[in-house]
Amino acid sequence: MQIPCSRAQVVVADPGIRLARHTPGFMVWDEHGGTFVLRVEELEATEAAGESESAISLEIPLSLPEGLIRSLEEFAAQQQLHLAPPSGPELEEDVVLAACHLPVQKLFVFAEEPRLLVKRFGEAVEITLTGAFKARRLPCQATDLVIHLTRASMARLVALVLSLARGGL
Repeated sequence: MQIPCSRAQVVVADPGIRLARHTPGFMVWDEHGGTFVLRVEELEATEAAGESESAISLEIPLSLPEGLIRSLEEFAAQQQLHLAPPSGPELEEDVVLAACHLPVQKLFVFAEEPRLLVKRFGEAVEITLTGAFKARRLPCQATDLVIHLTRASMARLVALVLSLARGGL
């Protein structure tokens, strides 16, 4: 399922890399073998000298809520996600994995069990991940960002974004 993504940025303090997409696009929400995946492609890598914190930041625009609502409802139905009402205006979760593939640098940058924070930010939903990022030298095919979530975490994420898109909370 393609979900609008108005901003995608990754900063990895060590080894000093920034990934960003400079134009609005989409992130893909999918399921593979019981693991739910958020994937962002078309990222460009640059040097991020002097950064002390590593983080991932994504934004889902709320400017055209009808299409977003329809996509989220279809995704929840296809994946048979049980959507309970959100417990508040923010969501904090430990997720399975956040990772970036950097083919030019031959790096796989990842954080196991990073912390996910989801909240409204103006006319967008902001998704932020923080954690202890590590880098390994590995050949990669494409520059991208992937986030792995459990079924329960994905259901809570979809429920909150859907509520915010409907003007709730």
